[in-house]
Amino acid sequence: MPQAIVVGSGLAGLAAAFRLQEQGWSVTVLEASDRVGGRVLSESRDGFLLDVGPTLVTDKYTEYFKLIHDAGLSHLVVDSSPLIGVVRGRELHVIDASRPLSSFLKTKLLSPRAKLSLLIRARRLAKPLWKLNPYELSDRVHYDHESMGSYLNRVFGRELNETLFEAVARGMTLSTAEDASVLELFAGVVAASGRMQNLRGGMDALPRALAERFDVRLTSTVTAVRRTDGGVEVDYRDGSGALAQETADACVITAPFTDAAQLYPPLKEAGADLLRVTEYTGCYSLQLMYDHRPGREPFIIMVPKSASAEVCAVFLEHVKAPDRAPAGHSQFTAFFNLNSEIDFAGWSDTRLTEAARSFLESIFPELAGHFCGSHLTRWTYAAHKGNVGYYRALVSFLERYPADDPVQVAGDYMSVAGQESAVVAGVKAARRLLSHR
Repeated sequence: MPQAIVVGSGLAGLAAAFRLQEQGWSVTVLEASDRVGGRVLSESRDGFLLDVGPTLVTDKYTEYFKLIHDAGLSHLVVDSSPLIGVVRGRELHVIDASRPLSSFLKTKLLSPRAKLSLLIRARRLAKPLWKLNPYELSDRVHYDHESMGSYLNRVFGRELNETLFEAVARGMTLSTAEDASVLELFAGVVAASGRMQNLRGGMDALPRALAERFDVRLTSTVTAVRRTDGGVEVDYRDGSGALAQETADACVITAPFTDAAQLYPPLKEAGADLLRVTEYTGCYSLQLMYDHRPGREPFIIMVPKSASAEVCAVFLEHVKAPDRAPAGHSQFTAFFNLNSEIDFAGWSDTRLTEAARSFLESIFPELAGHFCGSHLTRWTYAAHKGNVGYYRALVSFLERYPADDPVQVAGDYMSVAGQESAVVAGVKAARRLLSHR
């Protein structure tokens, strides 16, 4: 029986482990932290179920939902509200994503003239979006020479950009529209399309269920990965701090790319350009709980800078799955982008909560006086920055790195960041190992 070691128990690592195991491999997963799931994390508090990391999936997440099905978790899937909100000033405009065109035309978000201009100019998106695979960008990499902000200003004009697209961009990327590659926009639009769905039991229901299938060793920090004549050797420190070593036929490293290159030096040559351009950024995820529900309930609220310089996006958790809040209560997740002009690192939990509450209760005044509590998670590492040039460097690495190497890498940095991209990367790494076994 062939053996594999997977470094990291996030979705990329667990997806790779699952696909290898179903093909008869014995898999050991080494995880540096004391839990599985990586940035996918759910916590319970006072009857609320809080997804403090990623909070959204759609039925366009093909590999993600195939993994859900194959792991026997399809019964956990529920549809979320199809409503999307966009803030202009202090007014919330709601669009029904299940009938986007007719709903958009009825909204007062834009003037009739601006709507007509948008519809005319939107035709220019047809070519870059046509048959685009968000997780295989090599045939679109020629677009990776312009920022999202520059493209939107050029194609749609500054007024439409600041009114609508800036809000979309802030919720879509942890970079800024001025820095992020326009490929982030193209891939994000396709990846986020489709019916919004979620999982009962929390977003981490998937990694928790998958981890039960493998030998997962928590608090096991990998220090080096080497090729041998027979396969690979992996050095790590176990839970007691003692040095240990495992040998296997192959290895999948799912750490961020800069960390993976330190563990396995051959990555440095093939990925020199990628290492040069790779930057990471974080975000703060703040859950706000109320004992009252607002009058209107879009699942996603997109927030331009003119509406809030601090909060970049809001999710109404209680309308995405029925178990996220007790009856009659509501839960909101406000995201703060650490790549913004504001230095949130020096902000206290109280100051962040007050900023989010002030914004939220300005668009939902009926929530005032009903606040129950908050829960803040500071993600110092949330994703890579998909800045201009990143995807060209990524494609260069993928073309240069040998597909038959017994050490493969995976992670959501392999395309536009997200849960689907993590699963796709893990599945691809497993397929490469299987095809060259």
